[in-house]
Amino acid sequence: MDKKLLQKYNDKTASPEEKRAVEAWYETVNGQEAKHTTEEIASLKNVIFAQVKSRIENKKEVPVVKHRFGVSVAFLSKVAVLLVVFSVGAFFYMNQNQSISIVKTKKLEIKPGGDNAVLTLANGSKIILNEAANGQIGYQSGASITKTKSGELVYSFAENANAQNTAINMISTPRGGQYHLILTDGTDVWLNSNSSIRFPATFTGNQRKVEITGEVYFEVFKNKAKPFIVNTSQSQITVLGTHFNVNSYDDEAFEKTTLLEGSIELKKGEAKAILTPGLQASLTKSSTAIALNEVEDLEAVIAWKNGYFQFDRADLQSVMRQISRWYNVKVSYEGTILNKEYSGKIPRKTTEEKLIEMLRFSGINCTIENNQINVKP
Repeated sequence: MDKKLLQKYNDKTASPEEKRAVEAWYETVNGQEAKHTTEEIASLKNVIFAQVKSRIENKKEVPVVKHRFGVSVAFLSKVAVLLVVFSVGAFFYMNQNQSISIVKTKKLEIKPGGDNAVLTLANGSKIILNEAANGQIGYQSGASITKTKSGELVYSFAENANAQNTAINMISTPRGGQYHLILTDGTDVWLNSNSSIRFPATFTGNQRKVEITGEVYFEVFKNKAKPFIVNTSQSQITVLGTHFNVNSYDDEAFEKTTLLEGSIELKKGEAKAILTPGLQASLTKSSTAIALNEVEDLEAVIAWKNGYFQFDRADLQSVMRQISRWYNVKVSYEGTILNKEYSGKIPRKTTEEKLIEMLRFSGINCTIENNQINVKP
């Protein structure tokens, strides 16, 4: 990959064609060994540090620093210094004669999450889905519940089913869990960590209504005669058939609903908004106002579903909240939290050692002790 092209990409001066070329290159190195000679790496290192040193010496005050994470754990482990190529703005300065120190504890105790959820049936009984055998695991109100070989849970109408009463079921994921569910109407549901959905085993009447907490992505099966309604703690979302993501974690400042396809009617109290693809609605607990914003990168919104953390000018606390949920780990902060912004991707399968390396290369100084990530100045 041409160094000038990478620099244009990082400076956001690349043309659409050049941007696509760089991102295609990212994909080719994702999960693969880096094919660079020692001489190329040394040359890149010298150029990078010279540019960083020049920027810092010429700018005494840098109010906001932007960083980019790497795109591949394997790539980082082979050529860690190349991660700096992906950084933007004034990257943290380090003298060339100093080694990059990665602080490690005697024992790293955290692990990335995985498919892990609990199904609560209408009678209150619980099934730990990651421990359940594949095949049919239950029957509720005319619906057969099956766990597939790929690990997803599928609700389907049983043969000759005649449901008299609708059983309400719930699937919840813990911190460090995620799950994929298919409802009886064919709607696909993905739950992020520390999330839940309450839903009827079979949809009766003229509505399809569910309740959620945390973060959930929907691909709703289209049915004009029976709208699909999602209730959160702050809003009601009505769709006929569409793709959208809802982030309603209690510890986030905003509840955000992002539309990828179709249309949405969103209500909070008396306020109402119609979303078209590419729009994101933001709500706060203290106001009934609905703010609408355009989203430049919709794939970034659902990166979690596709196996990545993806940040776009996120602050430190936002980055660490996502990591905390997925790795089921507490985060503590020491000293003053600087006003910095971070952008880039981290695979959600990243091991704890590589995670700490990537964070530290991006300017986030942290260690793991006693099942806790400690962030320090």
